[in-house]
Parts: sequence; structure tokens; C-alpha cells
Amino acid sequence: MMFKDRMYELGLKYGTDKISLHRYHETYPLYLERFQNHSGSMIEVGLLEGSSLNMWLNLFPNMHIYGLDINPEKFINKGERYTILKADQSKEEDLVRVTQEIKGPINFICDDGSHIPEHQLLTFNRLFPLLEVGGVYIIEDIETSYWSSGGLYGYKTAYGVGHPNSIVELFKATADGVNYLYSDMTHGPIKHQEYFHSVTFARNSIIITKRSKETGDYAYKKFTSRK
Repeated sequence: MMFKDRMYELGLKYGTDKISLHRYHETYPLYLERFQNHSGSMIEVGLLEGSSLNMWLNLFPNMHIYGLDINPEKFINKGERYTILKADQSKEEDLVRVTQEIKGPINFICDDGSHIPEHQLLTFNRLFPLLEVGGVYIIEDIETSYWSSGGLYGYKTAYGVGHPNSIVELFKATADGVNYLYSDMTHGPIKHQEYFHSVTFARNSIIITKRSKETGDYAYKKFTSRK
């Protein structure tokens, strides 16, 4: 069975809205299929009722799954192939602590936590360094960056198109970071841009792939505005 079909089948079986609502199976296989027989680990931020945890465990039978959740008490904290860690992704000290408890190599990270742009940014900046070269970081539920009112999980969502705190707007600015060898621009709220191989905007998600930092100089540097 093709990876895409298996993800779809498992997602429906375990009842995760990653499939039924967001249709992530239409995009994620482009980035995740190569990991299906890998060992190592993955991280998911935000477990809700654990439906996606069951999908990942079956989709990646050789991986260890680290789940970060603000209320881990509803889960058995440790299984043969998964570990649930208590963490509030809005608190930097929690993210620092769990990075010390997680063991690699980390193939990919999926942020399905609070969906609040400031939390997504903080989590990305702290967890992205855990990824191995060639790894994938997925930020889900970026729809909240388009909400100009309302809220969820007790947080207000007063953003909208063009809002400076929107996670979408912040990642739009990383186009120069992906091309930092030519632009020499990696500054801004989003860290680690010199390690970005690609940034993709897909349905309700942002997908970042990791490379090693390029070395050397740009042959046509004289043609740019760099000093």
C-alpha cells in the first residue's frame, strides 16, 4: 500500500482530524514517506486524545514517539515506543527542559499544540535544533494566524492577514533566509534560518526542511549589495 493511502487509512481508523478535516495526507507524504522505515524518533507537540499518536506509531513502526502535552495525565506516560512529557509550549522553561529529556536522532517534529502564533514561534525556535540534517518540521493549524477575532484553548486570536505576529507572515520573510548564501539575511524573530533547506506553505501548514549550514563564499558576491 502506498504511504499516502496508509496514512489516510490509519488516520481514519484512529479518528485524527489531521485526515478527516485537514487532509494532511495529501501533502505530508512528500516529506515524510522517506522516514517510514527509519529508526530514531519524532516529536509531536499537542496530543489531544492521542488519536494522532496511534497513527504515528503504526505509520512509523521503527520510531520512538515523543509527545509533549500540557495535560499528560490522561495518558500512560511511557510505552515501549513512546514517551509523553509534560510541557506548556507557551513557557520557554518547559521547552528547554524537554529538549534535555529527548534523545535523537529526531526525524521530524509536528507542532499540533495550542495553534497560537507566538507559541508556534517559541516552540520552533527551541525545538528546530533537535532535528537531524534532512529532518522535517511541520507547523500545523496556521489558520489561526488569519483569525482577527475569537479564540481557542482560552487564548484570544486577534491576528489577520498581514498581522506582524502571524506565523504565516513571519515565515514569508524567511525566503531570504533560505537563500542566505546570496542574501546574507538570517535575522528576524525566526531563528536558525541558515539551516533552512526549504520552506513550504501548504494547506493549513508550514513545512520546513533542514540542511547543514553552507560554507564557502558566493562566486558572484560582487554583484550583490552585500558588503
